[in-house]
This record gives sequence, C-alpha cells and structure tokens, in this order.
Amino acid sequence: MGAPSPELCNLWLARAFNAQDVEAAAAMYHPDVSIVQVDQVHGGTRTARGRDGIRETMAAYIGMKPHMDVVTHHTTVSGGFAMTRSQWLIRGEDDQRRPIEVHHHGMEVHRKLPDTTWAYFIDHPFGADPSWAVEAPPATK
Repeated sequence: MGAPSPELCNLWLARAFNAQDVEAAAAMYHPDVSIVQVDQVHGGTRTARGRDGIRETMAAYIGMKPHMDVVTHHTTVSGGFAMTRSQWLIRGEDDQRRPIEVHHHGMEVHRKLPDTTWAYFIDHPFGADPSWAVEAPPATK
C-alpha cells in the first residue's frame, strides 16, 4: 500500500525512515520497482529491482538509524503515472557509528496501484543532482 497521492510519496517514505520501519518503507514501492542505490549507503551504485531488491535497499537506509527530511519540488501526473522531483537529506550513522549525512536531489516515477494509492515505480535518488548539470548541452548533430 502506497500513499494517497504522488505528492505524498516522499513524505510517507521519510516518515517510514524516521520510524526506522523497513516494512513501511518497502511498502511504498511497486513490486516491479527499479531503484538506484546510493554509494554512501550501499557501498556502490547499482540498480536494485523487485521486492527483494527494495527490501535490501530499505534495510541499508534503516540500518543508518536515519532521520530524513524531504521536500517534493514538482509533481506531474499523467493517467496512472506521476513524476516527482525531490530534495532530501538523511542524517544517521555509518557502519562504524560515526555521524553521516547523505543529501541528494531525486527523480521518481510513481505508479497508481489497484487500491488507488501511489507507489514508487522508478526511483533515482540522485537523478537530479546539480553536479550533473552542464553550462549548455553540446551541439546536436
């Protein structure tokens, strides 16, 4: 079960993280999800897929004993899909119990579920990071 609207998906995920609830966090994702993992949290960047992949991904975040703050900058809905752009900050602990902060600008695609709630379908936690920007695109040939 997801959130009542795509605008609320990021907030509901943050609340699950802040409650350190792996099951609630995993429940925010569609069974056929693809999520890009974050180097600082997962020790490398790869795309995790499906229920097992999302559970593994969420467990790594929850293992940080996180507090997540998030804002959704923009939402576009078309039929049963929505795209959001978020900015988030997680404060927690690394595996040595040292303080860690992870801050990114994400891009998310949500899908409407049969129960009419919304869940993440594609999640790229750093897909909109400003460091990826260029002054101008190269000439198209």
